[in-house]
Amino acid sequence: MIITYDFGHGTGEDRGAEGYRNEEHDCREYGALVIKKLQQLGHTCYDCTPSASPGLSLGQSLAYRVNKANSIGSQLHICMHVNAYETDKANGCEVEYISASGKEYADRVCSEMSSELGFRNRGSQLRNGLYVLKYTNMTAILIEPFFCDTKSDCDKYDPEKLATAIVKGITGQTVSSQPTVPKPVIQPVPKYPETIPEGVFQIPGTKFYIEPRADGDMGIHLDRGNYLVLRKGGAPVVVYNNNKGQGGSKVLF
Repeated sequence: MIITYDFGHGTGEDRGAEGYRNEEHDCREYGALVIKKLQQLGHTCYDCTPSASPGLSLGQSLAYRVNKANSIGSQLHICMHVNAYETDKANGCEVEYISASGKEYADRVCSEMSSELGFRNRGSQLRNGLYVLKYTNMTAILIEPFFCDTKSDCDKYDPEKLATAIVKGITGQTVSSQPTVPKPVIQPVPKYPETIPEGVFQIPGTKFYIEPRADGDMGIHLDRGNYLVLRKGGAPVVVYNNNKGQGGSKVLF
């Protein structure tokens, strides 16, 4: 899916809310993780956020976002914000929409944010007058995850969990931002013939033998797979093999 997005405010006269936390910072923090996760899932994402400089008026800022999104022709536009009202007077998450398809996204994203982070679910909100929702040609949602001027909401804010919830609400899929560490591939140790090679000194009455090596070292063998190498000027090396695909070697000191 082709997705356009913008991070709220951040230029000229278009400024975000300030409370216990800062809206412009937070929507860019969790928003960057949202986009990373969407890209991990194979979606193509285009940033429609105006730059901080030169500073724009509020009208110019909103028009920039809408015009760029419409020029790209995405299937979904995501506008990311943080809510505010009066200090410690409102709480919870909501997602604003204008179309029926937008409400479907809004319902799911709200539910996931509330479930994942414990925010009160204020639900999807029909907002016919919001510029970005009104003038974008594609399905659009505006996300208000929590109130930055309410301490209880701010205490629940976790950018990784929030991004995971938003992406799950949009796509139905969960993706982690943590890098995947590949599991080491364990190669089986080769087996060896359980015979005594030629050209060695066999210890009388045993199957053990001493092997003069081409590099000048000496090997003291139980068999071909288990032996001690004595090295001139170097630490001894022990080699071990159970002839069942497991074994290794170790320098003794």
